[in-house]
Amino acid sequence: MALAKLDFQPGINKENTPYSTEGGWEDSDKIRFRSGRPEKIGGWDKYSGDVVTGLPRAEHIWRTLDGTTYLMIGTHSKVYVDSGGLLTDVTPIRTTVTLGTDPFTTDGTTSLVTVTHTAHGAFSGDYVTFSGATDTGGILAAYLNGEHQITKIDDDTYTFVAGMVSTSVASGGGASVSAEYQINVGQIDGLFGYGFGAGAWSAGFYGLASPTGIDLFPRTWSIDNWGEDVIFCPRGGSVYLWDATNPTARATRITQAPSKTNAILVTKDRHLVCFGCNVPGNDASAQDQMQIRWCNQEDYTDWTVTVTNTAGDQYLTGGTRIVTAAAIEGQVIVWTDLDVHSMQYIGPPYTFGFQQIGTGTGIAGPNAWIAHNNTVYWMGRNSFYVYSGGMSLIPCTVQRFVFSNVNTDNIDKTFAVLSREFQEITWFYPTETVEDTALLGGISAAATTINVETTAGFPQTGSIRIGTEVIDYIDKNDTQFTGCSRGARGTTAAAHSDEDAVSDPDGNEAKEPCRYVTLSLIEKSWWIGRLERTAWKDKGALAYPIAMARWGNIYRHEIGYDADGEALAAFIQSSDFDIGEGDALMSIKRVIPDFTIEGGSVDLKFKTRYYPLSSQVKETIGNVTSSTTKIDTRIRGRQMALRIESDEVGDWWKYGSTRIDQFPDGRR
Repeated sequence: MALAKLDFQPGINKENTPYSTEGGWEDSDKIRFRSGRPEKIGGWDKYSGDVVTGLPRAEHIWRTLDGTTYLMIGTHSKVYVDSGGLLTDVTPIRTTVTLGTDPFTTDGTTSLVTVTHTAHGAFSGDYVTFSGATDTGGILAAYLNGEHQITKIDDDTYTFVAGMVSTSVASGGGASVSAEYQINVGQIDGLFGYGFGAGAWSAGFYGLASPTGIDLFPRTWSIDNWGEDVIFCPRGGSVYLWDATNPTARATRITQAPSKTNAILVTKDRHLVCFGCNVPGNDASAQDQMQIRWCNQEDYTDWTVTVTNTAGDQYLTGGTRIVTAAAIEGQVIVWTDLDVHSMQYIGPPYTFGFQQIGTGTGIAGPNAWIAHNNTVYWMGRNSFYVYSGGMSLIPCTVQRFVFSNVNTDNIDKTFAVLSREFQEITWFYPTETVEDTALLGGISAAATTINVETTAGFPQTGSIRIGTEVIDYIDKNDTQFTGCSRGARGTTAAAHSDEDAVSDPDGNEAKEPCRYVTLSLIEKSWWIGRLERTAWKDKGALAYPIAMARWGNIYRHEIGYDADGEALAAFIQSSDFDIGEGDALMSIKRVIPDFTIEGGSVDLKFKTRYYPLSSQVKETIGNVTSSTTKIDTRIRGRQMALRIESDEVGDWWKYGSTRIDQFPDGRR
């Protein structure tokens, strides 16, 4: 029989069965489509040696008037500004007070210090900086003065670890201890609670009766430029300004603005707008989740509505809370949990006009949108949408796959990424389950670092199962579990082989974004993969896209072929194909591969089965390099799927049009 080309339609299709989508691709990881053909994505490395404190949730990149490029990073507990790899903590200060005489107490046996401060207003995990303290209980002043993370005991006391063991039970510190409290830390995970105990232990709403229930959202940030300066706010918090003329100074609160707001942005006509906010300048007023307020044009300190300025407000209907907003050319798009509205500048006396442009089309989370070429794309809670003068659904060939396993409790962490270079939009989202991965190379029974295809979705510290062995680990990166204790929970340490399945023995949720789905703006095709990132920005003023990992590292992406020096495993698998109507068995005796290989090699495999619902049998064809001409093989099956894999350092490939020498091999 003549040679047959294995050409497949671009994109991944998981809406139907692998057999019914013959001629397409069925699954993928770490690939993209360009000009209709799949290729491995670029790799990544560390942007700098710095690691941020807290779980990263937002990035913002811009260039100031003098040409300096800055990167702002918001975590659940801190705010940083980076320039040229130098990271500066600019977290705003909530309050600065002088404590009472001798506020520190030591226990004489540990480095734990108890602090007395009536109505301190701090939560567990907050940061405070002490100065002016004297030696106490054998702990030197140098170990007391400085920044510490606290654990709340009650409203009047908390503890911190001094880093030096005390030698006596004592009270001290002197009469001049100053405490500088940073803004309260935010939630890491989302949850919905009713009544007593809704909220985190010793923080937020814990222990308060809530008759109607309260949503506790993970901390997210909205960040925008006011010229070369930056205005930002944590969700539900106050509005802050970072002054580029004093880059090492902490951001300061804009006290005239609302003290509780879900999101902010700066319009093209220079209005600072707060969405889902309380009354400006009145910290005691309740947050109104559907209220919009904006300052006087060109003056973010003037929020008083008068007949001579452009400050104003608007109450939206259609939903229960405003989630986020996006500024595009000529208008602002505002999402509630249910609907979408347009906000347009119309001038005095109303300043802005409002119009509902969509119903039942709410957004998955505050950062689940991208604006590009005057068009807005977003991920909802069950579909993808686009608005460009009119709103419509985006047809998606992986929609059921994405939304059937999205973690609804933490869907607010979903965020969108634009790649202008490749004309792609990618959404990162958390999943309900921790998906299995596979060993990348065999391991001995004594190995304490375990290489895998991906650690995406697994907890930062936890356990894995390989075969019957349970292994505890103390840390992870993208491709490794480290600090492993073998044979945990009464199991026996053993050697394991390459590609052995690695699973989560505890049935955890994947609470952080660990899966992604990508839309090609050119070809309108979709593909999927696994990668754990919590924030990401296109390169903009920098040379490479910058992304954040949950463990605090800052990475440059689309650089090289590897995962920060380790092998970057990638694959793509086709849907099943057969001969004719599948009434004959198929035999393949020769494969003529067609690839562009810029580094390393690629592995070719076929997965065969006899019926659509039969289990697949993996048949290895061989390893392909840039000099491979053909591979002789003997494979037999009624239907087959092509799988392309690479898992070595330095691999990079693009698929072309591989041919197979196939012929019928009997009937049944």
